[in-house]
Amino acid sequence: MFIFKRFLSTYLAMVFFVAVHAQKISSDSLKIEVLGLNDKNQHEQSILILDRVIANSKSTSNDVYQAYLLRSLTYKSLYNYTGALINLDLAEKAAKGSDFAKEASSRVLIEKIFIYFDTKRNEDFDTALQQVTPEHLQYIDSETRAFYECIMGHLEMRKGNYSAADDFFDACIALLEKENPKHLPIIYKVKVELYNLMNQQQKAIAAYETGMSYAEQFGIDIYKITMLETIIYFYASNGRYEEAYLAQLEVTKQRRKYDAANRSGQLNNLEKELQQQRNDIELKNKKNMGVVLVAVIVLLLALLFVLFKFFQSNKQRRILMEKEVEHMRARLEFYIKQSSDGKPGDNLSLNLEKYDLKDRHIQIIQLIREGKTNKEIGGILFISENTVKYHLKVIYEILNIDSRSSLLKRKDTGL
Repeated sequence: MFIFKRFLSTYLAMVFFVAVHAQKISSDSLKIEVLGLNDKNQHEQSILILDRVIANSKSTSNDVYQAYLLRSLTYKSLYNYTGALINLDLAEKAAKGSDFAKEASSRVLIEKIFIYFDTKRNEDFDTALQQVTPEHLQYIDSETRAFYECIMGHLEMRKGNYSAADDFFDACIALLEKENPKHLPIIYKVKVELYNLMNQQQKAIAAYETGMSYAEQFGIDIYKITMLETIIYFYASNGRYEEAYLAQLEVTKQRRKYDAANRSGQLNNLEKELQQQRNDIELKNKKNMGVVLVAVIVLLLALLFVLFKFFQSNKQRRILMEKEVEHMRARLEFYIKQSSDGKPGDNLSLNLEKYDLKDRHIQIIQLIREGKTNKEIGGILFISENTVKYHLKVIYEILNIDSRSSLLKRKDTGL
């Protein structure tokens, strides 16, 4: 229930965010927004915002790349390094084939080095570090370059080159003071370690106090925890156990407040909820498409059936009309033949002068006497076959050939 309420509140916050930020935001604005939320421990809202960018069909490949990269940093801030690495791979995949692919792969490579270093995956760290070239470093921004130089200082410190390490750390401080001072606790943390190795306790304490002041100034809990964990080790290694114990109590309090494991779990649950929502929407769309497809198929079948019946009806009508025309034509030829031969036949003959026939009708009758077909008559008279049929129908009506039985029985004494 708690997780559901938490999800609902963050979802409503996301809806408000979308309403306020109706216009498309730039990558820099997105970065500021998300990292700002992370600093305030509002990681759920970060995930919702980033998910919106990733799921948006109008997002460019660069938008999706930046979203996955920021999601990786969000998980990393909660010590969820597995989730961070997964999103780095997704970021690189999103940028594949684009005009910024080299820049993206360079950033992903450097971010993986940071994770391998933090998780002490030494073999992976060494392999990734060997892949770094000056070209890779040209693509990364000053802030990321500062973190990279910090690792280089770590490596010098491990070798016992303390002076060289201190130079690296000072260069990092100079970069971050200019670019983003909120990350300075990361450098002052390693400064504490360095000065402890150099037996310069006063400098170590001063570095701790400076780093903690930055963490408190920007209100970043994870940096407070980082500084406290560093000073605990410093106190313990110098036999200052009481101070180490007090620092341990404080770091326990801060860790409980930060609750990284629980927050990371909530993010995983949130992502599952979002993925389930997308799956449900996709499934619903597929079902709707299926219904629409079935409806279209049924409609097409119905239309085809109607067209078929219409075609069949017209065909039957045409056949009947043709039979009727041919039948009338045969009758007309029969009467014409009787008239032309002057034979009484069955005492029935036809006197055409008694009927109101036009010249065109007489022409057609004469051509029929000659045994011409409708098509041939049309060719001779320069009219269409349909026009011939029309004239024939008029002739049949004038001659009243429809009443065939009475006509056959009737003797016309005027012939």
